[in-house]
Amino acid sequence: MFLSSAWLFRIGLALVTFEQIRPFFSMQVSDYCFFFSLLLLLFRPEFLSLRAQDFKILIGGWLVLLGSLVSLVNSSSLGETLAPLARFIVLFCLFAPLAVIHSADMRKNSFYLLAGISGNCVITLIQATIFPGIVDLLSVNPARPDVTVVGRFQGLTSHPNIIGLVAGLAILLGIGLMSVEGNKSLRGWLIVAVAVCGIAALLSGSRAVFVSLIPGLAVLALSQKQRKRTILRMLLALMVVWGAVTYLIPAVVSQFGERLNTSGVDISSDYGRLWSAVYAIGEISQKPIIGWGIDHLNDAGLTEVPWTGEIVGVHNTFLKYWHAAGLLGAIGFVALFVMPIRLLRSVLKRRSENAVIHMLALGLGCCTLLFIVSNLGPFDYNRFLYIPVFLFGGFAVRARLPVPPAATLL
Repeated sequence: MFLSSAWLFRIGLALVTFEQIRPFFSMQVSDYCFFFSLLLLLFRPEFLSLRAQDFKILIGGWLVLLGSLVSLVNSSSLGETLAPLARFIVLFCLFAPLAVIHSADMRKNSFYLLAGISGNCVITLIQATIFPGIVDLLSVNPARPDVTVVGRFQGLTSHPNIIGLVAGLAILLGIGLMSVEGNKSLRGWLIVAVAVCGIAALLSGSRAVFVSLIPGLAVLALSQKQRKRTILRMLLALMVVWGAVTYLIPAVVSQFGERLNTSGVDISSDYGRLWSAVYAIGEISQKPIIGWGIDHLNDAGLTEVPWTGEIVGVHNTFLKYWHAAGLLGAIGFVALFVMPIRLLRSVLKRRSENAVIHMLALGLGCCTLLFIVSNLGPFDYNRFLYIPVFLFGGFAVRARLPVPPAATLL
């Protein structure tokens, strides 16, 4: 039962970025796998190998939920609070513990996540080249229809920025797994996956990819004991991938370079986000403790950009949580990342096994990348942002145990 639950969980993990496939009740396909995985565990609760205190890394999510309940004081309608509350309960009280329970085999989890993102990136490549209608063909009850943006593609995610950001996560995972993978054929597959995700990141047109990926790679390299060798390997891998991409698709690289050059010049995108963030901070200052109510989660910083007349909301998840769930929501959101990162660092200093150290370092890099990502867009419930953080946090919990068997950890 436990192995079946783990398999279903990993299938869901591979599908977390397929946000446009929502069979029945508009629930994304990965959630069905998570729910069935959880259901199998409920039939055999004796398989839960972690103690209650080992779930304390999830306290951030519970604080967010508590802040959401307190914020009901300011909610305008109880009916409108049910949907966001239900989503928080599912994410932080069901899926988060499930991820911790299945976090022991982090190598396998990472491969499933990387494979799923790579598959979505392949769809993005097909969308951009030979079959532009593939997304519409594969989508089922999409939350947001495929909107054609000149030179930007989204695959089966809900926005071009998301395919870019998850491609960055996949690049980090691929490079991190190369350092621990001894099988040459698998290492070759990892190189191909990193190259495919690199192309998809360019096709997304997301400028935030490098803003999050470079710090993640730096943390990964600096967390290794053999830092110089790791840094050289990473630089070599990036140079090979970048050279191949530049040679094969120079037009895409050029187009992405032009988009980077517009940074600070694009009023709608750049100044609009800055203006909405300032407006959201002003709103938070009016109700900083309790918040405006969880039903106002999507109203944070919602304002008209003076220069364009466009209506935009704040592109920062931390500010959205604080705006809606008050101070408890803000503290909880920060704790979601801080507690796993602190635990990963603490365990990394005490472990000596190379394979475990590499995986802990990869966790630090991924958590760093995902925290930066959370501040570059409004990701309220997106599974790809939170589930990997819960997984690496759970892996650190298991690695902290006195003498864990190697087979249990990797």
